[in-house]
Amino acid sequence: MLPKPQRLNLKKDFKWVASGKKLETKLLKLFVRTGNNKIPLVGIATSGRVFQKSSQRNRARRLVSAAFEILYPSLPNQVNIIALPKLGVTSVKSSDVLSDLERVLRNEEIIN
Repeated sequence: MLPKPQRLNLKKDFKWVASGKKLETKLLKLFVRTGNNKIPLVGIATSGRVFQKSSQRNRARRLVSAAFEILYPSLPNQVNIIALPKLGVTSVKSSDVLSDLERVLRNEEIIN
């Protein structure tokens, strides 16, 4: 899990980023918005509607968080990202989540 200063925590921040650009992959729904922050901020939200069991929500959150930990050093400073895992994320390996996330961020030229 990313340290607290590197995460989006407030509801108003989540709403602000959610009004930005929306990106979809087969495993994730991402919202990206640039701001005036000095470091990249990442938020991960799992829904009880999508994942009925808390163990599924926690696994989805851990998989996405691990992918962001690896990609975090390559994120630009002023970017804010919210990741919403989709239902199929719990049935794949962590390397699949990482490659899916990296591919969409490279396609959108968020990372090099």
